[in-house]
Amino acid sequence: KQQKIDTELSNEVLTTSGDQHSVNNNYRGEMTGDGDDVKNASASSTTDNQVVQEQQMETDECMDADKLGDCDSGIENMETEDCSESAKAAPNADILLDNRGNTQLEMEIYLSKVLNATWAEHCKGAIIVKEVATEYMDNFEEVADIEDLTSRVLINVIQYYMEGFLKKSSSNFDFTLPSCSSTSNEATEEPIDIFERRIAALDYLIRCYDIIRAECYALNSSKRLNTAELMQFMEMVKVQILHHAIMVLNGVIRGSKDGLEVPVKAEKSPLLQLMYEKSVESDFLQSFVALTYKNMEVFKEIFEPLIRNLFRDMQKAIVSEDLNVEILAKLDELTAITIEGNVRPICNLIAKQYNFFPISCSKAPGREIAKVSFLGPFLSPTIFVEENPKLVTTIFTSDNVLVDASLQSSLQAGLSCIRNYLHSIFHALLKNVESRNSVLMYMSTILKANEKRAQIHTDERVLARDGFMLNFLCTLQKLAAKIKLERVDMMYPFHWDSLIHIVKDTKLRYESEEYNEWLQDYRSAHVWDPTNFQTQCWFLTLHAHHIAVIPSIQRYNKRLRVIKELQRLVAELNNTKSQWEFTRLAARNEDLRSRWTVQLVKLNRSKACCDIGLLDENLLRQCMRFYSTVCEFILYHMEGRKINGPFMTTISPPQLTPTPEFSALPEWYVEDIADFLLFCMQYATDVIVEDMDHSIITWLLTSVCAPHCIKNPYVTAKLVEVLFVTTPTIQTTSQSLHNNIMFHDISLSVLPSALMRFYTDIETTGQSTEFYDKFTIRYHISHLFKCMWQSPVHRQAMINESKTGKQFVKFINMLMNDTTFLLDECLEYLKRIHETQVLMLDEAEWAKLADDVQQSRQRQLAQDERQCKSYLTLARETVDMFHYLTVDIKEPFLRPELVDRLSSMLNFNLQQLCGPKCNNLKVRTPVKYGWEPRRLLGQIIDIYLHLDCNEFAAALAADERSFEKHLFDDAAARIERHQIRSTVEVEKFRALLAKAYDIYVANQEREDEYADAPDEFKDPLMDTLMSDPVILPSGAIMDRSIITRHLLNSNTDPFNRQVLTEDMLQPATELKEKIQTWKLNKKNKRTSGGENSNR
Repeated sequence: KQQKIDTELSNEVLTTSGDQHSVNNNYRGEMTGDGDDVKNASASSTTDNQVVQEQQMETDECMDADKLGDCDSGIENMETEDCSESAKAAPNADILLDNRGNTQLEMEIYLSKVLNATWAEHCKGAIIVKEVATEYMDNFEEVADIEDLTSRVLINVIQYYMEGFLKKSSSNFDFTLPSCSSTSNEATEEPIDIFERRIAALDYLIRCYDIIRAECYALNSSKRLNTAELMQFMEMVKVQILHHAIMVLNGVIRGSKDGLEVPVKAEKSPLLQLMYEKSVESDFLQSFVALTYKNMEVFKEIFEPLIRNLFRDMQKAIVSEDLNVEILAKLDELTAITIEGNVRPICNLIAKQYNFFPISCSKAPGREIAKVSFLGPFLSPTIFVEENPKLVTTIFTSDNVLVDASLQSSLQAGLSCIRNYLHSIFHALLKNVESRNSVLMYMSTILKANEKRAQIHTDERVLARDGFMLNFLCTLQKLAAKIKLERVDMMYPFHWDSLIHIVKDTKLRYESEEYNEWLQDYRSAHVWDPTNFQTQCWFLTLHAHHIAVIPSIQRYNKRLRVIKELQRLVAELNNTKSQWEFTRLAARNEDLRSRWTVQLVKLNRSKACCDIGLLDENLLRQCMRFYSTVCEFILYHMEGRKINGPFMTTISPPQLTPTPEFSALPEWYVEDIADFLLFCMQYATDVIVEDMDHSIITWLLTSVCAPHCIKNPYVTAKLVEVLFVTTPTIQTTSQSLHNNIMFHDISLSVLPSALMRFYTDIETTGQSTEFYDKFTIRYHISHLFKCMWQSPVHRQAMINESKTGKQFVKFINMLMNDTTFLLDECLEYLKRIHETQVLMLDEAEWAKLADDVQQSRQRQLAQDERQCKSYLTLARETVDMFHYLTVDIKEPFLRPELVDRLSSMLNFNLQQLCGPKCNNLKVRTPVKYGWEPRRLLGQIIDIYLHLDCNEFAAALAADERSFEKHLFDDAAARIERHQIRSTVEVEKFRALLAKAYDIYVANQEREDEYADAPDEFKDPLMDTLMSDPVILPSGAIMDRSIITRHLLNSNTDPFNRQVLTEDMLQPATELKEKIQTWKLNKKNKRTSGGENSNR
């Protein structure tokens, strides 16, 4: 029975082996340009092969069944089996061996070992190729050519695999035969998977290649005399293996069923499957690509299906339960292959694919390029829930929204691995000259198609997602990591052929028309040098940060706000459940609470995934390093210098004059860095503390100290906020960073004065919300002043600034304005909170209110509490600043234009805290709002004492609205009773009160005396007697102190709203003399009248 099987096997294999041998010879000729058509060559050899088949069938009995070996024994039995039966079947073997040279014999032994095939007794292989063995014995001279013998053996073994007589095994260079119990007819009736058979055949060839490569290495290390000849032979075998691998892959060698060839599906690549199985060594792949690339048609026929398979596989792997790295690894391996020095065939092939750089055909260009372009799926692996919902099942269990630390590290490591592969792939595509321009255009198109991501309100459905964009950003970051800034053309954003687009962006100083006019003039006059890759890559990376990480940060913050709001709504429903549980609103509220709770779970899971993907320290540190170079780029533009090594300040920031080039840069070049630093300081402080280098600090301080260089004050305000969040009182771990900032040369020399100037300039911003915005901005500045006041160097700088004149006076005026408004608002909110709380405590009165009225009052109470807390925070900071500034700085506070308003403010707030209505300020749990009345009262008393002098006492007495002696007496008694201040300080306060009261009494007498003053002697605004009249450009006459106070708030004429500055005021000398004369006459009359009355 076994002999019958052998006979059938021999007949069937021989039928095709001769044909395939002819095909092989012709195909190799085709690869070198000398062969004929493969099909013609195969057909012309059919008749001769039939003769060989008949001869073989006649002598087939001599091939004993044992020669195939035991079907279950595997390779071990085949290698150790006794060859006595084979010797009997080949009686002329000794004669044949004698006629062979030693080298030829050695080559055949090597060949048998490499191909794992046997055709004579001196062979060592496990696979018996009967056809070759028969020809070897009967027609020795015809088989003498070693190259022809190699081809015949390979064709026969491959055909065994293609016909299913040999199968691929998972062990190293093993094979599996069909079961001996099944006949060949039964085998052909089974379904044929030609793809699996092609994989098996190709796997066999690759293993052969690996073995001969190892043999070559061993032979090179030996000291044999015929090494060169054997090496030449082995190189020939390697080429033969590669040629036959081509024949398997492009379908020249095919399987058959019932004598009919099975068609090969071109869309499936056996080579890729073996690469997935890690069965393909890089050496084989390198040689195989180099050989096929010589014939472009064959190269495309083999590798186009392979890279398309990669593309489809990657599309399927985007949404999965884990991060698939293998597909990226295979693409990386392919793109890394180089031939002829620097040619990368696979890179060329990828860049020429129809979908590499597709033309947009939809209204969603951003999403389209991410989904359709060849590299899009490779850039898409992510852990964001919106892009990979299946990953949620891996990260979270049940309703859990927390991620295990080890799992988080594992996922971040996976993302890092993916991004390393992407960098390697893009680096290969860019390094390859032929594909470089296509890749650069592709990257530019990604940014252009997704430019709307940077807008506040946009349709996310038409744009690429965060995961795709962050992968793209990381790839560019790695490409730009080693670029030296000196190689970057600073003027590239204005280049007529730039890959980046800034025309529609808001500029740092120019309006749109100004920019267009300047750009046209600049381009016509400028001579452009050829653009280098470093410039293109650096600016693409800069714009990728704007399109990728900044929108992701904004979306993250927005998600947090939504979560916080939903939590507040759910808590509010839970807290008021007793009020609506048995009302008609119960069903609606239960439904709302249920929906909000489910939504909270989803949002928290989404946030947890964002924490992994966006708060990845590797990503944030790479951003920091790149933004450091951007800071230097901006600094060089600010000073109008060419880039030359690390930036060193040569012009003091207040002395900087904005250059046209700097004015034309996009505003987001500055704002994005501020947004990124603020985000990191809140969620990744370590990144900022460790990676914020000297360049970023210099840029930050220079921009803050040169606000005139940036048109939008809100951008400068963000930079001030960055300084604010670096203070140790806000971030306890940032002490070292704060020291680096505070002891920077710019900080020591000009920062205090710059902050004071900006404190006053922010009064008007041009926005509808400017009135409320300024309080937040000034709160940040006040906090910075408090920190600087602790430093002797900065304190002295602030004291020196107070002595220079107008700027500090304006600063104090704005400080008083804010303190007055904030304290008034705080006290008003406290009164409203007090009223509502008193009402709620009166159960009878509260029960009389309707349910909807009660809920409305409760909502209003919650809103008042939030507003009160906010205003108290701001007010506490401004009062603190008044408190410590007046310790060492007094003269500016006592200037005529300021002292009256300051004393009036202090008197009014003292009245509110200690007057008859002070009980209206009592609220439940005042700590909840930050309300500390004793602390505030103590600070106000301290300010009185800090400014204690005759001028200040006179100003206190001049306040007719709030100055009352009994009020001050009550305040002193209250302070003493509650031990808010020491007895000594209380006595000093009483002494100041007495001094002020004496002046108050004298003022009252004087007012009665001057009541009949002519109108021309009175100020037209305040209706008070002028002491130093001045003439305005409009012709109006006002008292100097009053108009100066007005100019501190607005540089306009109060009568016609025209521009007015203090230097435009002209002294009314003649009128002043008249007033003085009139006052002197009044005094003389009073004196003479007093003398007459005494008489």
